[in-house]
Parts: sequence; C-alpha cells; structure tokens
Amino acid sequence: MEDQLLIKYLLGEANHNETNLVESWIQAEEQNRRHFEQLRWVWDSSASLLDKNAVDEEEAWRQFKHRRDIKNSPVPRSDISPVWFRIAGVVLLLITVGWLWATFLASPAAAWYTEVPLETLDEAKTEVLPDGSVLTLNKNSQLTYSQKLLGDRRLVSMGVGEVFFEVVKNKNRPFVVVANEMTLTVLGTSFKVQQSAEMIEVIVESGEVKVAFRKSAVTLGKDEKVLIHTRNGKIERSRTSNKLFRYFVDGRFVADSVALPVLVEALSRAYETPIAIGSETARNMSITTTLEYGSLENNLELIRQTLGLRIIHQDDSIIIE
Repeated sequence: MEDQLLIKYLLGEANHNETNLVESWIQAEEQNRRHFEQLRWVWDSSASLLDKNAVDEEEAWRQFKHRRDIKNSPVPRSDISPVWFRIAGVVLLLITVGWLWATFLASPAAAWYTEVPLETLDEAKTEVLPDGSVLTLNKNSQLTYSQKLLGDRRLVSMGVGEVFFEVVKNKNRPFVVVANEMTLTVLGTSFKVQQSAEMIEVIVESGEVKVAFRKSAVTLGKDEKVLIHTRNGKIERSRTSNKLFRYFVDGRFVADSVALPVLVEALSRAYETPIAIGSETARNMSITTTLEYGSLENNLELIRQTLGLRIIHQDDSIIIE
C-alpha cells in the first residue's frame, strides 16, 4: 500500500473504492494497522505544527498593521503577503513530515511515540533502544518498551522470560523496568531480570538499581542479586560470585572456580533439562572452564573429562556422579 493513498485517506479525499481498499488493507494484518497508525501520528504532528505557524503568521501580520496605523506614517508595501506565509508553511509541513518519518518511524525509533513489543521464541535476540541502551532477550521472553519523546522516563514492561539490560546513563530520564508487582529503577547500569510465574530474579553486574516490590524496597549494587517470591512476597538478597547468568548474552558459560552444583544448576535452567548431582564427592567439586552454549551433550562430556566423573542418563533426567 502506497503512503500517498494512505495520506489521501487521512485527508478525507479518497473516493469510495479507495476508502474500502485502505480500510481492508488496515484490517488485513497487524503490521498494516501499525504502519497506518505511525503515518497518522506523523501527519497529525506535522499538521499541528503547520496550524501553529499559520496562527502565528496571522497574528504577526495583524500586529504589524496595528503598529503602522498608530504611527500614521507611510509604510512601504511589502511584497510578502500572508499568502506567501501559507506557501512557506506548506513547504515547512512537507519538510517536517519527511524529517519525522525518517527520525521516528525507523525501528526501534517507534518507541519515541508508542509501545514497541519484543518477543523471542527459540533464539536469543539483541535490541538497541533509541537512547542507545541494549537489551538482550533470552529465548521464550516477552516485553514492551517505550521512550516517549517528551516523557520523563524510559519504560520496559516485562512478561515472562529473561532479559539482560545495558542501560545508557541519563539522570534526567530514569530507566524503569516493571515486572508483575516489581518496579526497578536505574540511571545507568547493567543487570539481568528474570520473571516466571512465581519468581522474579534481579542480578546487578554494574552500577546500582532500586528494586521495589509491594511495600518493600532494596537497593542493589555491583554483584548483588535479589530473589522475589511473588506468591508470599518474600525477598532474598545475596551476592553473586560468577557470570554464568550472562550465558545467553555471550553465547557461553564462563566458570572461574565455580562450585559444580552452581554450574549444573545454570546448565539445567539454560537447557530446560533436569540435571542432578548424585554423589557427595561431586557436590564438593569446583571447576574452571568455558562451555559454548551449544550442545548439552558436548558440555557434559567436557565436565566428565575435566573432573573424572560419570554421566548417567535416567529417563528424562541426567545424573552426574
């Protein structure tokens, strides 16, 4: 669908057949409706600028004639009339439309005026926001974000899933993440938020964040994390000593003298596979290694070779001993 026809429709100048064509196109797909709303926003914004300019021009012309009459002196006739002001206004409108279109309609810049949804299925995804902040969504994650042009904050509303945030500092426009009943506020930092049906986890890699849940609030610094149990409202605060939570950002599990149970838990969550440690000896082991976020079997084999353990497949679960 050409934008010229859509603009003709917006102006009310489309004939019956063109109107039916446009309305059918809008209703056919969600992306069509979104494109039309974007175009209408740009057109309305531009038109409001033109209206203001027209009003200002008329007022300026009226005041000029008033001052001329008061002085009662001959005034050379100007070759510039209100008509030319209006022509200039039309040119300004066209320039403004083009500028707004190029500036605000390119993804992800649509966040300047509307909420932008993001969703991942089988793979992680990285999105750069209009302010330069970077979001990395793990697989099976959902959120919406907006950074309204004249707003006083940058907002992300999380659904289920896991997201790593690298936020550009802006003390005048805090970055706010809302997940369930939790509100997290930052100025500039990097952190991870994971939300499930019964739990919200926040891990801070750098900087400082304020986490509020119901009537409680905590401030977390570097290498601190909080686990919120959404059913009973219990909040557990602790320190984190590893970077395993970055696996979907970096594409690998980096373990630096990490307790084996901690690495196993990270693998179990990442691959959505039950993995247990079946011996006390294995539970007391630590490991230093880097595992690529690829084949689980290859990673288990590397652990087996490094620590001299056994890997047992039992029904749908895996036991390390």
